[in-house]
Amino acid sequence: MWVLRQGWSGMKNTFLLCLLLAPLSASSDEVTVESLMTRYTELSAEPETAQALYQQGQERARFCFSCHGEDGNSTRDYIPNLASQNPVYLFTQFEKFASGERKNYVMSRLAPELTADDRIAIAEYFSHQDVKPRTEGEDISVVPQQSGRQLYESMCFACHGTDGHGNEQIPRIAGQPYTFLHSTLLSFHNNEEKRRNSPMVSVIRNLTEEDLEAVASWVARMP
Repeated sequence: MWVLRQGWSGMKNTFLLCLLLAPLSASSDEVTVESLMTRYTELSAEPETAQALYQQGQERARFCFSCHGEDGNSTRDYIPNLASQNPVYLFTQFEKFASGERKNYVMSRLAPELTADDRIAIAEYFSHQDVKPRTEGEDISVVPQQSGRQLYESMCFACHGTDGHGNEQIPRIAGQPYTFLHSTLLSFHNNEEKRRNSPMVSVIRNLTEEDLEAVASWVARMP
């Protein structure tokens, strides 16, 4: 029945994807961020395999939906959106959680269970979702502050871009939940152990609590 529903186009896409992913999956000990990037470039270069990759990601990302939302827009104010995040940045973070370089109660347990196939496909799926304005929670009452715009344009744009969309190494922060942004900035500002190796610590060291709130309120409303 699955074959009949998929049709020839779906079967062909799945076959192509499996064929391309097979060498990478065969030896998980050899998987690195660099090998993932190379494989992602290969897969996303052809429309048919890119579409198959997206479909695989939609299926494999189901365990992410309860926290990050089916469309990558998080279900809780303190959890980041994955929607529209750069795919290379995403699967790089999966690798960091899996290796223990990054630590999080949930992700540190889930990431090691993700195969190379999973990391690439899930990142592809979420990267194609749109960030949507939040409709509930603390965020809907937050008003963007112009002082936040001034701070962003003087301090943040150099890394995160004028639009806040980041790149392969730097995360997209535009449209992230205010609560998540504010708490993350606070952790950098307070030089918490898990943040000490980040350049953000020195960048925002001299900002006040009001500054952090202003920046978070502005970035949360960036499209």
